[in-house]
Amino acid sequence: MDEKERVKGRGRPSLSDAAKNAKRTEIAAIALRLFLEEGFESVSMRRLGKEVGMTPMALYRYFPSKLDILTNLWVYIIDLAFENVAAIKGQAPDQREELCQICNAYVGYWRDNPAHYHLVFMSGGVSNSTVKLFVEQQNVITKFEIFFMYLAELRCEPRESASVKRATDGLITHLHGIMHSLITMQGYSWTDQKTLIEGAVSGSVHVA
Repeated sequence: MDEKERVKGRGRPSLSDAAKNAKRTEIAAIALRLFLEEGFESVSMRRLGKEVGMTPMALYRYFPSKLDILTNLWVYIIDLAFENVAAIKGQAPDQREELCQICNAYVGYWRDNPAHYHLVFMSGGVSNSTVKLFVEQQNVITKFEIFFMYLAELRCEPRESASVKRATDGLITHLHGIMHSLITMQGYSWTDQKTLIEGAVSGSVHVA
């Protein structure tokens, strides 16, 4: 073996997929804590690396950028929100009431976890292009499909129809408006969440 081959053989051994995924999970967990405590913009890769016990350059072996860590955390948090939603299915006397309960579970998750809400929807230093790439991910789009399916059935219209899309888009934006107001403007005496959501669902079922 010549000198070049001996030097080449001294490189760091590649990690198995399982080891790499385990390290990514560890990094993401520490990043989540720091982002929630200090804000996404305030935490540098150097700061994160110090907490994890590796150099900033070593972090890039696991995540291409700090934004990549953030968007992975967004997926994780949205998964948690929709676990609340999934737990509701099949528990209401009819579909309309079940949709109301699902909407309440979705909004309720963010109200119970306002720090998660701020991280996902209000983090500074995030471009519109980053948000667009995130929401276009199939695993994110699929989560919101539940609202489309319920409204299609309640309206007795095909899921693919333009009116179902319009009604569901309206419902989703209404839900986000409700949770944003209840979380960020707590000094105002808002109508209770359940009543607001019942109005949102009613409007979406009957909108032309």
